[in-house]
Amino acid sequence: MNESIDDCPYCQKRVKKLEEHIELKHEELALKKFFLESKNTILTGLFLLAALILFLTEPETQIYGLHISRVFMGLGVFVGGLPLAWSSLKELIYEHNIDVDGLVVVAAIGAVTIGYWGEAAALIFLFSVAERLEDYSVFRSRKSLKELLELSPTKARVQLEDGKKMMTPEEVLVGNKVIIKPGERIPLDGVIREGDSSIDESAITGESVPKEKGPGDEVYAGTLSIDGLLKVEVTKESRNSTLAKIVKLVEEAEGKKAETEKFVNRFANYYTPAILLLALGVSTIPWLFFDQSFTFWLYRGLILLVLSCPCAFVVSTPVSMVSSMTKAAKKGVLIKGSIFIEKIKKTDIIVFDKTGTLTTGDFSVTEIVSLSELEPKEIALFSSSLESSSDHPLALPIIEHSKELNGDNIYEVKEFKSLTGVGIEGVIDGDKYRIGNPDMFQLESEAKKEISSMTSKGETVVVLGRGEKPLGLIGLEDTLREGVKEVMASLEKYGIDSVMLTGDNERTAAAVAEELGIDRYIAGILPDEKLDEIKKLQEEGLVTMIGDGVNDAPALVKSDVGIAMGAAGSDTAMESADMALMEDDLSKLIYLLEISEKTMKVVKENIVASISVKFALAILTFFGFVTLWIAVGIGDVGMALLVTFNALLLEKR
Repeated sequence: MNESIDDCPYCQKRVKKLEEHIELKHEELALKKFFLESKNTILTGLFLLAALILFLTEPETQIYGLHISRVFMGLGVFVGGLPLAWSSLKELIYEHNIDVDGLVVVAAIGAVTIGYWGEAAALIFLFSVAERLEDYSVFRSRKSLKELLELSPTKARVQLEDGKKMMTPEEVLVGNKVIIKPGERIPLDGVIREGDSSIDESAITGESVPKEKGPGDEVYAGTLSIDGLLKVEVTKESRNSTLAKIVKLVEEAEGKKAETEKFVNRFANYYTPAILLLALGVSTIPWLFFDQSFTFWLYRGLILLVLSCPCAFVVSTPVSMVSSMTKAAKKGVLIKGSIFIEKIKKTDIIVFDKTGTLTTGDFSVTEIVSLSELEPKEIALFSSSLESSSDHPLALPIIEHSKELNGDNIYEVKEFKSLTGVGIEGVIDGDKYRIGNPDMFQLESEAKKEISSMTSKGETVVVLGRGEKPLGLIGLEDTLREGVKEVMASLEKYGIDSVMLTGDNERTAAAVAEELGIDRYIAGILPDEKLDEIKKLQEEGLVTMIGDGVNDAPALVKSDVGIAMGAAGSDTAMESADMALMEDDLSKLIYLLEISEKTMKVVKENIVASISVKFALAILTFFGFVTLWIAVGIGDVGMALLVTFNALLLEKR
């Protein structure tokens, strides 16, 4: 039997329902659709209630020889069962399958045949209630994500040449300038051109503390300008805003199902046919071979038929996963599939890129050591002249330090050349100068000792030289991210090994790793070598990597789980990784582990409860303790309520 969800008619039907709900962008439309689908359920319930009242008050009242209470029961069966029968008939004709609706219709017809009108009406009504509960659970789990999308204003105040004009965000073009007053939400992604304000970015990053922003800073659709008037130049269309992309990626994430979800779908494929065969055997074998009452055993067979509906069992896992991903998105953590919720819990090794992940990436020059006749300020000047043509992360702090010592003075550099992975070179006043990795030069023992001393303090050392001769050493230090040590301590409690990748030399890497409490480090690694190191680590277990999502994109893709940090506003970061932390906050990694653990616990609880209750009811059926309405009321409606409530509680935990 094919293990794909496509082979399970019931699952396929629920997926279609899910997709229909996803397409509805507004709560009012979703509620309207929900109530329209519920009309037959309500009518069936009213007929059943009328029948019950008549049965208790006027049991003997008849019309044309029929008890009125039974007429109302029949109406309930017809009104509620007709849509189910029509749905199952189409499934049989076009898909050649008997779906769950068909099983319920067969059970109801069987009950009516042997005179159990009340049970037939209760079966149809309670099953309809179960389906509405499933619809509602899907709608409820999507609701908060839709609320997130709706944070974007429906109007934007656009500054045009002939004045201001109110437009919908969809009408605003890239390059237009929008005006945001204090207390208003920003309608589109853009860059502030005029004004300063405190911006509440909790809708994007999950961070509740507002950020002070001014000209040149990026802002995102859906965030709140608290106390300033802003003029923002639009950089992305409404449909491509960071907020819209978050919602879109979370919605698409439901196609990437966890192994547990796949197991549930595979189990349902076998479970339903097995119960069907059992129900057929129970209905016929005692009557054919042991001269037992046909009505007695047919009734028990119909109960087993009802128990074969895997409603609560199948819906329990996806609702839990959607609830979890939605909650995480509101906290500034984007999870692009339930498969990654499951994988992150099984992680054996977490790999950290050092610069920009464990550290802020904001280097500063800590010391300059001369190895020649040049003074430190002259070493800084030659170095900044070379670095002015480089885009390396260390270039800017060297240039800024030289400005402090030498002002805006700079030498003209000719024949500039980048030496991939090691440094740069250029000609100044006829001499070739180099700056970069110490391995580029022939170092004397004194220079080596000095470098060793600097790296032992955690400094990154670059060497300036003329030709092969070193002229001076520049020590730079990166700032550790706040709370990194606490994150490493938490990983140890989870039993996860931490590994740091860095291009720094052995001693610098060792100093940083020791300070942070990292288990292992891999030093002197070039950017294109990260992929090979990930492959080696995967031989030891499941590997999660966390990096910036741009430079580390290949390694993130290769990892079992790739996490991009600081992904707000970056399409590359959000699309290259399996998970994305919208802000540069490593503590969200621990949040990921916690929500994964809670989610998988809820999933297992729901699976075990669903199977256990159905199995117990099936056993009790043979001893006559279970009626048709109990089977659907407890085994279907009751369990659907239980697993749905348990899953939705994830948003509160």
